[in-house]
Amino acid sequence: MKLLDVISILLVFASTGLAEDLIFFADDHYKSLGRPEIVACVATPVLLPEDSILRVSLANAGELRELIPINESGSNDDIFQEMMAETKSCDALNINAVLGGTPAIKVASAQQNIDVLPAGSATMLQFHIITQKNASGWYSLPLSVEYERQVDVSVKSGEVFPLYEAERQNITCDVFVSGFNQTLHISGIKSQLYPGGQGSIRMIIGNDGATTLYNCSAGLLAAPPLYVESPTVLLGDLDPGSLHVMEFEVRADGNASLHDYQLACEILCQEKSIIVPLQVSLSEVGFLGTFSRPEYVLGGLAVAGLAAFLIWWRGDRKLGRKRRRW
Repeated sequence: MKLLDVISILLVFASTGLAEDLIFFADDHYKSLGRPEIVACVATPVLLPEDSILRVSLANAGELRELIPINESGSNDDIFQEMMAETKSCDALNINAVLGGTPAIKVASAQQNIDVLPAGSATMLQFHIITQKNASGWYSLPLSVEYERQVDVSVKSGEVFPLYEAERQNITCDVFVSGFNQTLHISGIKSQLYPGGQGSIRMIIGNDGATTLYNCSAGLLAAPPLYVESPTVLLGDLDPGSLHVMEFEVRADGNASLHDYQLACEILCQEKSIIVPLQVSLSEVGFLGTFSRPEYVLGGLAVAGLAAFLIWWRGDRKLGRKRRRW
């Protein structure tokens, strides 16, 4: 390889901020720009007193920015295999995720192991959580994620030789523990949610306390695969023993599973802010089942339209034949 080519490639890597990660060998045919980027999102941010299951969505947001040809000399088959292998530089391998606790929150689960998390994919982690009886409010839990990534690969006589490097990321997971002395409660939850669609969640909030909460508003807290699409609901004053109806629009990912999801409602009042947990479930798609998905609805309309056209066309032809007889 010419010195000028090497310098040009180094300049490309430097412009992307990846020059310090560059591992370069003389027999390389391709170099990829990109690396894994592990992100975490708490799917069940509200923990109940004592035992709870904390679900954390772990995703790889890494992206292959560019695949640069370096050396075209050698076996065409080896060069092709190296090109394909270099595209895996953004995958995270042999992942070990460990969630740490606090004095008020104990993590009873062992570390979670994942063989591979390709770029653009996500997986759900589950941890058994035990909270102290006096725990209440927000807590930050440290999530340590160790994994390996491919930093280089070479191919000789059809055999692939990847080179791996260990990485570690420290992520903070914020959770809320609802204590036993909550003054607000949610009941009468009615949801119309299904994977890949948008629906409403209607609920009733009541004040079990002895005092009035003034100038209150409510916002729904959710995490992927659920997304809140509606603004804050204005409640006004919550008198002792009073009930108020709230409704929120929520969208669900198409790959969301059919199980219970832990959400929370944040009540902002003049006196304080209160987090109230609630649980919703995803169901099959609408009253028509799977056939009420948008793609099936559009397909059904297209078929119905075609059938109507054929009926009209045949009727028009028959009418034309009758006219010719006269």
